[in-house]
Amino acid sequence: MATYTITINERTKAGKGLVNYLRYLGVIDEIPNETTRKAMQELEDGKGTVCNTFEEYLEAIR
Repeated sequence: MATYTITINERTKAGKGLVNYLRYLGVIDEIPNETTRKAMQELEDGKGTVCNTFEEYLEAIR
């Protein structure tokens, strides 16, 4: 049995279709956990922190 790694751009129509098809076949079954889903929702809602430098990032997480 071989393992293949491919990169799919899920932002394109073709990429979304391919990922949906692979999930339908049972090849992909990745479901993000609750923490990941919450973080993704926060980003979609615009609640992320934007930092221009690494120093700004360090200050933001303190």
